[in-house]
Amino acid sequence: MTHARTFTAAFLALSITGYSGAQTVRCTTWNLQWFPNGSGNEASPAQTDQRIKEAADVLRPINPDIVLLQEVRGYDACARLGEAIAPGIYHVAICSAFKEPFQRGLGKQQVAILSKYQAQAAWAEPWKSMNGVDPPRGFAFVWFKIGTKTLVLFGASKEQCDYSWC
Repeated sequence: MTHARTFTAAFLALSITGYSGAQTVRCTTWNLQWFPNGSGNEASPAQTDQRIKEAADVLRPINPDIVLLQEVRGYDACARLGEAIAPGIYHVAICSAFKEPFQRGLGKQQVAILSKYQAQAAWAEPWKSMNGVDPPRGFAFVWFKIGTKTLVLFGASKEQCDYSWC
């Protein structure tokens, strides 16, 4: 994913309806594939800066209210992306801190949710082991109160749900 044109994103618009009308909340979900390094290996600061800029350039014209991200390195990468999209506007509502099996420290592929709204609550939880299967990573959850309405979102990578019980 070295050029902005190779980025792909899926879009979802949600309507929060009330007695006085409807408010549209624009949500975008995107698997950034080893963001911002481009692989499981370390990358130079110039390379990570370029990938952050390219992702922000794609997201900025979409102007999502909420961005669900998969395969991000961690909180710092998410915060830098939010600032690159629109300084002071996006908050990291949640960024997971999952460990990878058979490795030390945090995994290099986390799930995160950026938002223009302040979260009421958020957390991340690893997948549970079942029948000897111990899937990596997990999911992130966030709860927003927008006006008088509640919006709850979950984010997870597709690879995390390639099991019949997910």
